[in-house]
Amino acid sequence: MATIFETLADALKHHQGGRQSVAEQFYQQILDVAPNHFETLQRLGVTATQSGCYQAAIEFIGRAIQLNENVTIAHNNLGDAFLALRRIPEAIACFRRALELQPDCAILPIKLGDTLIAQGNLEEAIAVYRQGIAHQPERTEAYNRLANALLTTGRLHEADACCRKALELQPDDIEAHNQLGQVLQEMGNLDAALSWYRRGLQLNPQSALIHFNVARLFHVREQYSLALNHYQRATQLAPGFAQAHDGQGTIHYEIGELDQALAHYQEALRLRPDFAHTHCNTGIIHQERGEFDRAANSFREAIRLKPDCSEAFAHMASLLRSRLPDDDLVMIRHLAAKPNLQDSKRSELYFSLALVDDARCDYAAASEDLRLANSLRLAEHRRRGITYQSEQHDRFIAEMINVFTPSYFEHVKTLGVNSELPVFIIGLPRSGTTLTEQILACHSQVYSAGELGLGWSAFNDLREIAIRGLTKSTSIPNLDATLIEQIANNCLDRLAALNGTALRITDKLPDNYLFAGLIATLFPRAKIIHCRRDMRDTAISCWMADFRKVHWTNSFEDIASSFLAYERLMDHWHRTLPIPILNVDYEETVRDIERTAKRLVSWCGLDWEPACSAFHDHRRPVRTASVTQIRQAVYTSSVDRWKNYEPFLSPLFSLLPKKKAS
Repeated sequence: MATIFETLADALKHHQGGRQSVAEQFYQQILDVAPNHFETLQRLGVTATQSGCYQAAIEFIGRAIQLNENVTIAHNNLGDAFLALRRIPEAIACFRRALELQPDCAILPIKLGDTLIAQGNLEEAIAVYRQGIAHQPERTEAYNRLANALLTTGRLHEADACCRKALELQPDDIEAHNQLGQVLQEMGNLDAALSWYRRGLQLNPQSALIHFNVARLFHVREQYSLALNHYQRATQLAPGFAQAHDGQGTIHYEIGELDQALAHYQEALRLRPDFAHTHCNTGIIHQERGEFDRAANSFREAIRLKPDCSEAFAHMASLLRSRLPDDDLVMIRHLAAKPNLQDSKRSELYFSLALVDDARCDYAAASEDLRLANSLRLAEHRRRGITYQSEQHDRFIAEMINVFTPSYFEHVKTLGVNSELPVFIIGLPRSGTTLTEQILACHSQVYSAGELGLGWSAFNDLREIAIRGLTKSTSIPNLDATLIEQIANNCLDRLAALNGTALRITDKLPDNYLFAGLIATLFPRAKIIHCRRDMRDTAISCWMADFRKVHWTNSFEDIASSFLAYERLMDHWHRTLPIPILNVDYEETVRDIERTAKRLVSWCGLDWEPACSAFHDHRRPVRTASVTQIRQAVYTSSVDRWKNYEPFLSPLFSLLPKKKAS
């Protein structure tokens, strides 16, 4: 009869050969004669973990530890089983005990640190990674993990140093290349980040993770086709990469393809049903479609899966506002006060709190929320190198005024394409552009393209096809009929791709006001609608909106500077533009919606349709900071809203122009 030692040797041979069921039979034979054999209990726990029988693994290894609690590997293996069951606190306790027993173990600080991060305990994870580096200073994996934790907490320069140390130790470390790219991207140094990503791809072209991060970079740059290509490559290389499917969905969302976006989000959730971030993204689409109950359910599911999901709470607060349950409000304030929360998430929470407090008429609390939210967002932008350059913007405004003169318009008056298809809705953000668009979108012969940005794209076309060697501004006076027609047709082709039957297609990007001169050149029969609103109401709405692509709304000085520049240029357009501009006052619109709707429809050269005055019943998707309000009947409470905030925001109001732009 074989001895225990011989039977154990046979079991290990089968175990190492991948024949787990055979190994388990040998292990069980040992326990039949020696129920308290430590090594056998421990090994049976390992095979149970490998077979997915995690509860059995916990029982076997737990019995082994009762026999000898000072064996590092047993605590490690027990931690693995707890971790597989997502019993994070128990896993942490096991890994911590294992590390106490063997402080110089290379893998344990990484396991413990990673599990602490899963618990949200970033600071302790950082300390554990540092402890691991102290014992194993040549191990690059620990530097990479530490860099990632430092990146998450916003300590970018420390993270940068960790990445470079890892690369010093191992120049071909692909993870360090990827990690350094992420750090540089977070710093706002996108060119350097892309360079490190590309070096990583040279080392491993099949790295789905690096393709994913390259996609994220192009996403930030709004180079959506390139971003989509890399997201798709990531999912080709790793079909189960849920985050990459989520990324593809977000690109489709950004370009207004909501059905495609939702399909990718659903695929991400099929692969990873517990992905709270994708549940949030799904909720956003439902919210834009006016499916508010479904949106709330998506946000609630994200919170169920991740009870500290700050983005889900922020979206829920923005959706429900005064109807937000008190328990949720308490949780949001608790999350916003957490010391380890990223500033970007903290800012998002304070913006959402401001909306709730505003809806509850607690304007003092809302003002304080907004002060915190905007200061955090401004600091984040500065850290990333994203700042509003008022002097640069003023120079641009001056160039537009100097270039688009009466003599220029006289020169180009016979040029351009005589199409009435595009309708441009311009103004400042939060001045009523979405409301105006929604009114027109209810007309059967109007297609609403949202914030298409035709003015921007036409202006950027000059870099590609204008006379080489000239700057964008000085190339405009040199436009000839061929070039004007080419740029105009590029715009019309883009519109036709969106809808081939509509008589009018609206572009409601407010910033198109910057390019009204070029718009008039390209389309001398285009309709321009200028939305105006009391600048104090506009300012408080901008201060309260968590814009991600408008970088002048987070400081009083930048808001005032932008408003003054806008007023200056709009005064110029009203004096010099050869095509008429319809001025639409927000206050008049909400006071008499039908009258304004009739003016708008008539201005566009269309017959009146009563549906235009019942815009809130229209079910088209709407992308705006006021998505919930735009689904309601017209209300006048947003007129003179600034008076609620005069005791708290008078320094902002004092900086603004004293009149509404003409």
